[in-house]
Amino acid sequence: MDSEKPKTAASEKKSLYFRDPVMDLDFVLTLAKHAFKGSELAECYSAAAQIKEGDVESWRDAWNTLAEKVEKIANIAESRGHRVSARDSYLRAVTYYRNVAWAWPASDPRYAAMIEKSRALFEKFAALSDPPIEVVQIPYENTVLPGYFLRPDASGQKRPTIIIGDNASEELYYWVGPPALERGYNALLVDLPGVGLNSFNGIMSRPDTEVPVKAVIDYLSARSDVDTSRIAAYGGGEGGGYMMTRAAAHEHRIAACVVDPLVSDMEPIAALFLEHVLPGSEGKETLASNAHSIISRVWGLTSPEAIKKMKVDTHSITCPTLALNDSHDYPELLQQARETIANIANKNTALHLFTPEDGGNYRQIDNFGLKHRVMFDWLDEVFHYLGK
Repeated sequence: MDSEKPKTAASEKKSLYFRDPVMDLDFVLTLAKHAFKGSELAECYSAAAQIKEGDVESWRDAWNTLAEKVEKIANIAESRGHRVSARDSYLRAVTYYRNVAWAWPASDPRYAAMIEKSRALFEKFAALSDPPIEVVQIPYENTVLPGYFLRPDASGQKRPTIIIGDNASEELYYWVGPPALERGYNALLVDLPGVGLNSFNGIMSRPDTEVPVKAVIDYLSARSDVDTSRIAAYGGGEGGGYMMTRAAAHEHRIAACVVDPLVSDMEPIAALFLEHVLPGSEGKETLASNAHSIISRVWGLTSPEAIKKMKVDTHSITCPTLALNDSHDYPELLQQARETIANIANKNTALHLFTPEDGGNYRQIDNFGLKHRVMFDWLDEVFHYLGK
């Protein structure tokens, strides 16, 4: 019965526009990108007005129509030399095309096509940014991991750097990009194995996330504009929280770790997340069921055997670690965070619990400023850094 389901910040929040909880959450996230010029409120509400409650096809059609319109605006602006207008419009088009992508199941070729489309437009946005965002390829085993390197200016100054890689890099821009640059940090957005188009190219997710993260830090260590003594890792969502918790336990060049939330054992978390936040469908296509197929692939939740391997020896974590949790998180998530924080000897380790009174819902996607203030103020103090 519904009354027996675990309550979370996502399940308890009041809807803003749609009754469908996943549809409404995605809409809220789209609105939130307005703070970083990744959406316009009027455009978003215009698209929402064309969507039928709970109807996935109308969701795809509305956002695709808007994305094509904004992409055309960007193309015209660029052709006429209006760099800022073009840059801003490309970024909004990326947002709207990604809304279309997440409404297809991962098995549908149109999902990968939309990811490719949003990537191509983000690269146009990157080229028009000031300074330009670097499109990078990070050597990894016999292939490369795609990503973007962001820096506050072109001075070449060595700076603390934050890495993130739990979702497609074009999405991760909002989680650490602008707030890092404002504070004088570099940011590296990278598609770790399984993320973005990697799984379609045979680069599958893996439980030993320290292996690809090592490759990422090897890359950063070769750059002259990175202070290698101040490399921070951020992992968002249950999958990202596991990825970076595990990496921090093995890769000790990580000087500080922020996990949102901390996950030391994925097995009890995966079932809760996939059953209650993104439930599969029972013969009917929903936004939740399509997202279920994507998240399972990205995070490597593809079999019970794979999930059982997703564990962390938290006693091996030595770097300062900040665990971010919602007060309505699953009890299991809160317990893992508290136990891990108690296991880490570093005195700068902490757990920050967001509450409804703080003014944010699930993972603070509707209050990025709150999240950024908490995590970057903590990083500034850990690194003794006040860049700007």
